[in-house]
Amino acid sequence: MMKEKKRIVLVLLLLVCILFTVAAQGKSEVKKSGEVTVTPVGTYPVVSEPVSLTFLTMQPVYIEDFNTNKFAQYWSEKTGVTIKWETIPRDAVKEKLNIILASGDYPDVFFGVGSQEQGIGASQEMTYGVQEQMFLPLNDLIDKYMPNLSKLLDERPGSRQFLTAPDGNIYSLPDFNECYHCSMSQKMFIYEPWLDALGLSMPTTTEEFYKVLVAFRDLDPNGNGKKDEIPLAGAISGWNNNIETYLINSFVYTNIDASLDASVNSAVGFYRDGDTIKTMVDSPEYKEALRYLAKLYGEGLVYPASFSQNSDQLTQLIEGPEQPIVGVVAGGYGGMFSIVGGERYRNYKPMAPLKGPNGAQFARYFLQAPVIGNVAISKDCKNPAVVARMVDFLYSDEGTLMSNYGFEGEGWRWAEANDFGLDGNPAIYRLLKPWNDMDPQNDCFVMLGVRSNTSRIRNGEAVDPNVDLYSPEGLEALLFQKTQELYEPYGHPEYEIPTLRFLEDEEQAFASKRLAYANYVRQSLVKFITGTWNVDANWNEYLQGLERLDQKGILALNQKAYDRQSGAN
Repeated sequence: MMKEKKRIVLVLLLLVCILFTVAAQGKSEVKKSGEVTVTPVGTYPVVSEPVSLTFLTMQPVYIEDFNTNKFAQYWSEKTGVTIKWETIPRDAVKEKLNIILASGDYPDVFFGVGSQEQGIGASQEMTYGVQEQMFLPLNDLIDKYMPNLSKLLDERPGSRQFLTAPDGNIYSLPDFNECYHCSMSQKMFIYEPWLDALGLSMPTTTEEFYKVLVAFRDLDPNGNGKKDEIPLAGAISGWNNNIETYLINSFVYTNIDASLDASVNSAVGFYRDGDTIKTMVDSPEYKEALRYLAKLYGEGLVYPASFSQNSDQLTQLIEGPEQPIVGVVAGGYGGMFSIVGGERYRNYKPMAPLKGPNGAQFARYFLQAPVIGNVAISKDCKNPAVVARMVDFLYSDEGTLMSNYGFEGEGWRWAEANDFGLDGNPAIYRLLKPWNDMDPQNDCFVMLGVRSNTSRIRNGEAVDPNVDLYSPEGLEALLFQKTQELYEPYGHPEYEIPTLRFLEDEEQAFASKRLAYANYVRQSLVKFITGTWNVDANWNEYLQGLERLDQKGILALNQKAYDRQSGAN
């Protein structure tokens, strides 16, 4: 009897142990509905079973079709993830994105829609990450599944802090594009054959520039016997196609920009004096700059449509006529207004910043901080770890080069022993096709999404020492050399303010104020230049408008945010 009882007890104990073991095993393998297991970091595919994710992105001009794009297909096959692409028009990103975010019907991933003004920026992270928790926090995913991105962040002190929202979380993944020539890309170009035809030298001061423009207007430099010359032209949209920023920097350092796509926060004339945030839009130097620009415009030296046309129309103005009719044109590089490698492109030569009447001579500096918002994961995504694993490939050298240029052996190859980069150091890769972000193609993403286009990668492009700088193949070498030669001596990164993040109550209190202030400053700038306002007669009225729109309060808000980010207080 006792033996029988012992056997029963032993059986019961064994059953209990089995039940506990099964329960423990079940607990370790419990997954949310639809969730799949990721493979170990560094291995591909990134999933143990097929999975499908929805990616929302914009439709840029340089990608024909995401569903048939060769790199998109390769990325999907390599990672084992089927991507269902949803696109929104490039020119309607802000509008469409707001509709989607308000709808409650989200994709798994927002991809390639990062932009401080038009797409997902700091304010969207605050609203849809911190407040509404529609975007997932990514801190743990980065640490656990993204060694390539983690390495990039660790190598850049302060970058994690830059990406981190006020609640301590990171809500989007950054795009790194540490572009040397982009950092001083507020450039001006002059049509050299006209200088030669009139026996003129490259202007170096604002007064010499004025005289050159007058000569272009009056002396028929294109030799067709018609008074059809346009001395100076720009555009209200397009990469640094605006004329005003370059010229105002001959009077006072500024980032002010009247372009339609200019930032509300970073292109309104605020600058950093040490750790103090100041503005130049009420300064005597700015007033003199406006007087100079108004003089150019009033004497017919500035094309009136410069404050209404877009960059495509500017390109038509440059390339369309049988004979050139524009003497000086603004742009981030020659391809913003002409055909790279073409006759017009070759003859527009970059001008160094002009020295103003009081000796000011600045090149606007663009801080090369990571661009936030280019990958955000929605709360509806069942497999955020899968997203992290697959996106981390894009931060590798191979992933970046393939995303930028296509397949190895087709768009690029690894450098050889005798290849040297833009900066003179041993190269990392050599391009096999010229860079082109203006025409449709279907080999790669070109510049969409996230990449590790660090200075090491950008400057690691192999350059033929005998390359024709004005050919498509010589583009990067030309931009590097001319920026170094003409603009770096006048660049002042210490004046620029990093992208600031504002707390929820600050956003609520000042978002509309900042927008109204930015619009007023830019509209006033154009009014002064075009003569709608007179610099002397309307200056006090303008200053009263700045005060009415709470310039002091907005400066104080920026100062508070800067102090918080920099640890100044």
